[in-house]
Amino acid sequence: MSIYTNRAMLSLLNMTNEMNRKGIEISRITKTTVLLLMSGLSPNNVNREVLNKCISSQYDDGGFVGNSDTLWNICLLKFFEKYRPNADKALKWLTENSDIEGGFGRSKRDMCRIPVTGLALFLLPEIAEKKHLEWLENAWLSEANSLTYKAAYTLLAFQANKYEPNHESLISDNMRWLASQQEDSGGFAPWRNHPVGANIYCTAIAVLGLLSYGKESYCYQIKKAYEYMKKTQLKSGIWPYHEIEDGSSWGLYSMTKIEDTFGEIDK
Repeated sequence: MSIYTNRAMLSLLNMTNEMNRKGIEISRITKTTVLLLMSGLSPNNVNREVLNKCISSQYDDGGFVGNSDTLWNICLLKFFEKYRPNADKALKWLTENSDIEGGFGRSKRDMCRIPVTGLALFLLPEIAEKKHLEWLENAWLSEANSLTYKAAYTLLAFQANKYEPNHESLISDNMRWLASQQEDSGGFAPWRNHPVGANIYCTAIAVLGLLSYGKESYCYQIKKAYEYMKKTQLKSGIWPYHEIEDGSSWGLYSMTKIEDTFGEIDK
């Protein structure tokens, strides 16, 4: 772990404890905690109050408030064998809440969305069925070259499930377009030259997408993004972003994956 990822992890761990103390909604805390665990945090360091609040917020039918928080809560509970029955019950609920077309929205009443569907199939490949992956493929084809994070979530879901799209060039086309959206700074925005500019969330998600299939072909773009993340990280370990823990936890996970792939390239 580099000084950058170590700094981010310590800051985010302190942040989750403070959010818990202040009574911030549990879904924000569990999401950050999962990304910390995925970045190497030991389950022994997870605040047990967070686990208790997560369990107590589960409904009798197995779900939580909606699909998005349910999938993150499942991921958290799966790290602890004691709570595996709760995770399994939530998995069943989540599977039953996919749309008849095959995608997932934020809730049963929401429209199907690429980010929610892609994230669900990436984090929980055990729920992936052919209809889900085909929905995602068709949805991306209808929105191709639109938003960097949609491209990345599609790639992550396909790679996690070893899915071969019906359109043979979809993955390579997606990868080329995603790489072409990188800003001169090394960061990513929703698309190149977007008025909001590059930010840690879009950069982290885009890099994860490039890593999924292109760690060799796109190593230059990945390392350039890593430099952007280093330069924009604050001394406190977080990054400037509206929902701080969201952008910073994705930034930590992305940097961790880069370092796992290429070594400590910050030296």
